Amino acid sequence: MIQSYRKAVRATRPLPDSKTRRETLDFLRADFERLKNEHDLTKLRSNLSHFNKLLKQMTPSLNLTGLTVDQGGGGAKLVGQAKRHPF
Repeated sequence: MIQSYRKAVRATRPLPDSKTRRETLDFLRADFERLKNEHDLTKLRSNLSHFNKLLKQMTPSLNLTGLTVDQGGGGAKLVGQAKRHPF
């Protein structure tokens, strides 16, 4: 599961606006937070598959927004503190 979340974080790097990037990560993180007390492996696999499909659908549109980023960098820096959740 952590590998899928890391892919999501990497996929948002091209977003030029840090607020948009934070909102996108919060949206994706909400899926993981819903599952933190889930113990049924079938449900976990199903939700992980859904998350990966969602990420795959979002990735092309996220990468297109990166076309407006200046030549010097790789996307927006996140502002604020990251929420710490043990997975």
